[in-house]
Amino acid sequence: MSRRAPKASIDPDARKSWLRRALPLVKAHRGLLITSLVLSFAGLIVQVQIPNLVRIGIDRTIVDRTGHLSYYVWAIVGLALLQGLINYLARLYLLRTAYELEYDLRNIVYAHLVRMPFGFYDKVQSGELMSRSGSDIRAVQMYLSFGPSILVQCLIAVVAFGLMLSINVPLAIVAMATMPIIGILGVSMRKAIFPVSWLIQARLAQLATVVDENIQGVRIVKAFAAEGRQLRTLAESADRIRWAYRQDARIRSRWNPLLDNLPRLGLALVLLIGGIMVIDGHTTIGTIVAFNSYVLMLQPPFRLLGMMIMMGQRASASARRIYEILDTPPTSWTTLNRSNRRCAATLRSWTSVSRTPMARLPLIIWTFRCEPGKPWPSSAAPGRGSRRWAGWPPGSTTSPRAA
Repeated sequence: MSRRAPKASIDPDARKSWLRRALPLVKAHRGLLITSLVLSFAGLIVQVQIPNLVRIGIDRTIVDRTGHLSYYVWAIVGLALLQGLINYLARLYLLRTAYELEYDLRNIVYAHLVRMPFGFYDKVQSGELMSRSGSDIRAVQMYLSFGPSILVQCLIAVVAFGLMLSINVPLAIVAMATMPIIGILGVSMRKAIFPVSWLIQARLAQLATVVDENIQGVRIVKAFAAEGRQLRTLAESADRIRWAYRQDARIRSRWNPLLDNLPRLGLALVLLIGGIMVIDGHTTIGTIVAFNSYVLMLQPPFRLLGMMIMMGQRASASARRIYEILDTPPTSWTTLNRSNRRCAATLRSWTSVSRTPMARLPLIIWTFRCEPGKPWPSSAAPGRGSRRWAGWPPGSTTSPRAA
């Protein structure tokens, strides 16, 4: 399998929102993404034509008896097959986009981690890095790739509403009466679920830290007979995660039933008012059947809208955790400009070791004066002597490490 470098990187401007910083990465894969979105929208157009064809078929073949039912049946079958083919291609390109984004995100994070100094790994727990390189990247990838697809699928509500207006304006207004309430509830749910999403990701990282430390240091744990204490630590971390998931489930149980059942209330209103209009002769039976199908089509987009809100909050929390790593500048003594070095090394004394029969090796005693938190100069790194910089004795090529 061929390997390639990431097509783009994350915007380094920390003042921007997490989504704007990820846009260069999305734009690098815009070909596959736009293709999948266009195919998804085409599939939706085909889908909304089926109820309208059912309406025409019922009114012309059953009510008016002026057409052949088999013609409409085969037309509906053809549209269904076409929709299935389009949806297959749209899903294929969407999944390719998702895995390409995940590939680039993982390589960007890994390339940054390998440039970090050893002091960074002394301060950051390995479980945190594992969590941010795994589940956090997956959460961001899911939102960046599937979020636009969900938005396109939500456009079916706009297309369906336009067709309903072209068929019967009063009944279309009745069918869409509950949709603004769903939008308000979705915004409220977003505000409630974001802190819990951040907490879940953080506590999953803590659990991964406990597991990783015990796997890496299993001999030390056994040597000090600390198995019981580590098991209690793991159980405490798992209990904290369970509490956070319970809070998440409590929020979902409060908001999801409302988001799911309000479209069904719209369906009941369509059946009530539409039935009265059919009795009074203001509309037809085919119109009621078509409106029932359109109202049923409105339910999945708004259910997906609630899922997208939750995905967005989890992706926002995960992206900020990833950006904490990417925003940490890699510092290494080998990359610093000599003019910016704050450490001063002074050669204090030197002598020669002549008592060994193998060779006469110079013995160098180095002392360094470094400001706290500043890296060591490249010439002062262990095992790296320098004649030019430190005043190495003429003719000697042996490093301090050899001494």
